[in-house]
Amino acid sequence: MKKFYFRLETPLRIKQLKEKMEKQKLSQALYQKRSEENKLAEMELTKDNIREELDNRLIDSVEIRDLSDFSVFASKMIKLIEAQKKIVEHVSELCEESKRDFMKSRIERQIYEKIKEYHYMEYNKMVYREEQKISDELANINHGRLERNLANEQY
Repeated sequence: MKKFYFRLETPLRIKQLKEKMEKQKLSQALYQKRSEENKLAEMELTKDNIREELDNRLIDSVEIRDLSDFSVFASKMIKLIEAQKKIVEHVSELCEESKRDFMKSRIERQIYEKIKEYHYMEYNKMVYREEQKISDELANINHGRLERNLANEQY
């Protein structure tokens, strides 16, 4: 009996490696996205904290210099936050692209695995038929021996 051989094993392995690489790219993209979102949240928190500090100073007394410093700082923070939002959007797009690539490579791998599974089932059916043939031949041989032994005993 011949051993099971799947002739598309090499392309299947390539698809598995490609899927693994795409999965790594996706995890890196997700990590980068979370990192950029955390930076954005920190910037917004800093802006809010500075605003609260200015409000507290306004209650006591205000110097014109503090107001102008806050104005400059606030405008700079707003520009930085807007730039960070664009970075987050860009990273989100890259993340979605990585996700699509990963899903595509996963589907390709699954197709090859289904083909392999089908061929393996066909191989098992063939092995089963051969085993049945052999067992039928053995049964015929044993039956023939019994008939000969009975025939020899009658004479």
